[in-house]
Parts: sequence; C-alpha cells; structure tokens
Amino acid sequence: MRISKFKLNRLEQMLFGLAVACLLLWPVQLVWGAVTGLTQFCLSLLLIISGLSLSYRLVQVAQWVVHKFLWRVRHRMLAVFFFIGVLPISLGAMLVMWGILLLFGPLTAYMVTMQITQYTERLQATADALLWQIQGLSDTERTDFFTRISASAVSEYPGLGIQTQIAGSRKAYTAGDAPSIQLSNLSRSNPLVRKDQQVWLTALSVDETLHNRVLLSVPVTGPLLNQLLPGLGILEVSGLDWESSGLGLPTPEFELTVPSGDSGLPTPAHPLDWKIIWPIQSVVLDSNTDAVTQTTYVLQTRPSALWAKIFDNQSSGMYQLVVKLGYALSIAFLANLLVSLFIAIFLTRTLTRAVHNLYIGTQHINRGDFRYRIPHTGSDQIGDLSRSFNSMTVSLEQLIEDSRKHQQLEAELEIAREVQARLFPSSPPKIGNLEVLGVCRPARSVSGDFYDYVRLDDHSMAICFGDVSGKGISAALVMATLHSIVRAQLVQFHTNGSQPLADATAMLVSQTNRQLYEQTTPEKFSTLFFGTYNDQSEQLVYSNAGHLPPLLLRNGSISELEINGMIIGTFADATYTATSIDFQPGDTLVAFTDGVSEPENASQQEFGIARLCETITRNVNQTPTEIIENVMSEVLAWTGDTTLQDDMTMLVIRRR
Repeated sequence: MRISKFKLNRLEQMLFGLAVACLLLWPVQLVWGAVTGLTQFCLSLLLIISGLSLSYRLVQVAQWVVHKFLWRVRHRMLAVFFFIGVLPISLGAMLVMWGILLLFGPLTAYMVTMQITQYTERLQATADALLWQIQGLSDTERTDFFTRISASAVSEYPGLGIQTQIAGSRKAYTAGDAPSIQLSNLSRSNPLVRKDQQVWLTALSVDETLHNRVLLSVPVTGPLLNQLLPGLGILEVSGLDWESSGLGLPTPEFELTVPSGDSGLPTPAHPLDWKIIWPIQSVVLDSNTDAVTQTTYVLQTRPSALWAKIFDNQSSGMYQLVVKLGYALSIAFLANLLVSLFIAIFLTRTLTRAVHNLYIGTQHINRGDFRYRIPHTGSDQIGDLSRSFNSMTVSLEQLIEDSRKHQQLEAELEIAREVQARLFPSSPPKIGNLEVLGVCRPARSVSGDFYDYVRLDDHSMAICFGDVSGKGISAALVMATLHSIVRAQLVQFHTNGSQPLADATAMLVSQTNRQLYEQTTPEKFSTLFFGTYNDQSEQLVYSNAGHLPPLLLRNGSISELEINGMIIGTFADATYTATSIDFQPGDTLVAFTDGVSEPENASQQEFGIARLCETITRNVNQTPTEIIENVMSEVLAWTGDTTLQDDMTMLVIRRR
C-alpha cells in the first residue's frame, strides 16, 4: 500500500477550502462583527475535518506500517505467537496474581479481624468481671483494686486504661494517654476509639439497674499487634499515598499511625514474596468530637507469612509437602513455558528459514539461474517442499534445454521444409495441350511423399510420383535421396528411339531401385510411379512400383492403372516392366498417396477409393487446382479434424 504524499483527497480539499475561508473572514470580522458567527462556524468545521483527515492519514500510516512489518513470514509468526502465546500467558499470569491477591488479602483481613475480635471479647469479659467485683467496694478499695489489676494485666493488656462511673461518680485509673470518653456515648458495638493519632481498643460494661459502668481501653501498639498477629503483618495508614495507590480507597479524615515496634512487615521468604496491601474498614469513635466515623485501615503482609499462619496448626510434614508440591508445580510450569518457547522459536526459525530459502530460490529462477539449489534438511513436509523445489528447478532446467533444442529442431525443420519445397517443381512444363499439377500437404513439417515432372524435350515429359515409408525427417531424407536418384537417372534417359521407351522406363525404375537399396537401410523403402508422355505418339508409358493405382477418367468412367512391380529399395535384383496407354483428349489421370484415400473418421471408417472416385467424378470438369482442393477438403471434412493423419499428395494430368 502506498501513501500519496502530494495528492489531496476530498477531506483535505475541504480542509484547505475552510482554511482559506477562515483566513478571509478573519480580517472581515474586525470591521463587520456580523460575520463572527460564520467565522466560528468555519473554525469548528475546520477542526472537525482536520480531525477526520488526521485520523484517515493515521489509519493509512498504520496500515502501511502493518503491511511492511507483516510482509516477512517471520514477523507474521512472531505476531501469531504473541497473540496466541505471550499475550494469553501474560494475561493468565496477571489473573493468577490478582487471584492470589484476592485470596490472600481477604483471608488475611479475616484472620486479623478475628484476632482483634477475640481480643476484644476477652477485654469485654474482663470489664464485665471488674464491674461485678467493684460495685460493693469503697472508693479506697476500688483504687487499690484497680492498681493491682493494672499491674497484673500489663502483660495481657499493655497500656491498659480504666474508667468507672459508680453511683454517678466518674473516675479514671489510667497510666498514660488513655482517652477520656463520655461513657454515655459508648456502646458495646463500637470497640475502637481514637484520640488524636492513637487508636484504642475498648470494652464497656454497663449495669442497667444501678447505672454503673466500667470502660477498659488498650492502645493499639506494636507490642499488641505482635501479640495478636505474630509474624503476620502490620496495620497502618501513615505514609500511604492514597491517590497513587490504585486501591480506590477514600482519603481518610486523619492519618492513623500505629507504631510497629517489633511487629513490622515480615521479611520476604523469596524474591516473589511480594507485599500484600489490603484495606480494612471499621467504625471508630472520635473522642475529641464524640462522633462515630467509618475509617479505612490498611493491612500489609506477605504471602509467606499468611501461608505459615494457615499451616500453623498443621504438622511440619504436611507443610513441607505442600511447599514442595508448590515448588514442583512452579518448576513444571516454568519448564513447560521454556520448552514451549524453545519449540516455538525452533518451529518459527525452521518455517521462516524454509520460506526465506524458497524466496531466494524463486529470485534465482526469476533471473534464469536454474542451477541454483536451496539447502534442505529433515524429512518433514518442509524438507520435502525444499526437495520438490530443487526437483522442479531440475525439471525446469531440463524443460528449458528441451525447449531450446526443440526451437533449434524447429528451425532446422523449417530449413528442411524450405529445402524440400525447392525439390518440388515450381511450375509444370508446357507440352502441347497437356495440363499437369502436383500438390503436397505434409502432415508434419516435412513430407515423405514426392512428385516431380521434368521436360525431356519439346514433345515429351517425365512424371514421378511416390510415397516413402514412415513420416518426418527420416522419410524426408529418403525422399530427397530418391529425388536425387531419379533426377540423376533422367540425365541418361533415352527418348530418341535408340531404345524402346517401355524398356527405358523399366530400366530407370530398376536402376533407381538398386541405388535406393544401396544408399538406405533395409527397413526404408518407397513406392514409385514413373511415366513418360509424348504428345506426338499420344502415349503414356509408365512403370508402377507398388504405388496405389492412379485413376484414369475417360468419357465419364474411371479405371485404375495396373501395378507393374513391387516397391523399390527392398530387393536389389527386383525386376520391373512398363505399360503403354493411349492418352486421349479429355482424359484425366489422378495419382494420389494413401494420405488421401485412407484417413479415418470418428467411427474409424476410411475415406476409401469409392468416395475418392465419386469426388473426382463430381469435379472432373474443374481445373486441376480445383480438383485437388475439393478432394482434400472432402477428406478433411470426412475426418472432422484439420490435423492431417498422413501426408496428402495428389498429381493431376489432363489432356485438353
């Protein structure tokens, strides 16, 4: 895909027009304010069309980049592996991580909440017991009692603060910054109280009959968290970037700092032991404003700490089994991932290398280098494809060589055809009132049929007609040999009366037979019809050596000339005789080869001598040229094919 750089499309033409309109309206509106709205409208359209044009161009650029990148098969394979391998595995890994977070976060929050709830329930039970015990004590006894309680409960409830309201008298037994809380604002369902930046766990015990109350408060400190959640994690809000945390948590009204003390974030057990952050919401009473608010705290821990906590009550053997099984599954997953990656890379390189080699091979073939072979390895389909390509190049090379040889042979055949055409007489001699015409149509480039007519003197002419066995080049060579032999014999042919014409004719055929026998192989032979005509004696003397009998048309009837001897070129000592016939005015002699009488139609029926005689009789009053053309047309119509089955040669002699 090509990106046009200078040709503007319709959107760009509209954009250019609007830009020109805005430039023209801009100075006009300074003088005439009525066009301000039109200018703003044009600017709006300009922005919209600019956006559409830019989007269109960006799409074109993206398509061009994708086309260029994905042109190579290797890049396509990488894209396929990315979308069917890397991307699903990455999304799967992200889903697994998110699943782990969803599993460990709520589970840890639940465990933390349960621990704090159990601790609060113990604190509530203590508050109920204290309220029951102090109701019968005096103020002095209560003071001594709470002093002893504070000293003995410091290990269980570090930083314990006590507030009482007995008979309407309110007192605090607090060592430290325990919050001063209006007991009437508390309820048993709000155990968390904050004062400034400190959170307290509280337990309120109330006697509804006497309206006496006892409030116990324990600060949430590092030692307390270490006691409640040993090795699990810490709770904190301070230091958390709420806006960039990605948790979607509301920004708190205050920052609560829980001193970590000895209870910090667990040390990672391995590089993948990442920190888990999970929010916990709780209802808190603000001791400064006596308002109840909902505050979000953040739990921070690690999967290894939670895992150890889960298996805290299990046997060490079970824990080790689960750990080893987890490691085994992880190693198996990683091994499977590495093996899949290796196989993908191997298959990609194998396929793309084969495609690249095929591409290079086609470039060599396109340049005509058919000797180039692409490397091939393996016994798979890719290797077979490479071997098939090499085999194809060998076949193409052989085909090109054969085509070159065929073209050379065609050129040589064309030369042979031209040479053979020169062997046939260009025009018949003029002997009295005799008309002679011969026509040869080869089935191939050259023919094994021949005809010839030679003027012997002012009153006589020699006529040759024959058919060499076989077709093609070999028959044409024998035909040329036979033609030269006959022409050489005609030089010594006697027509002056020193030798009877019949004897001279038979002698010429006999000598031609002997020379053809000597100059050709035994399987090469030919038929030969040789005759001489003298217009003074009005006789035709002929010797027919195995050729199809020529047809003589006289007074509307047809007769066949006899055969005087066997074919020539087979036996050296074969003897031949000659026959004389009167060739009267109006007589027509037609000689032909088997390519005229023996062609078959679709039903494998020959054209036959009878149809040939009928055709000749029907055209007897035509010129020799028309007779030959009509006969050959009838034969082709009979076969139903323009391709000749054999060489078609005819010779017509007519006396006017």
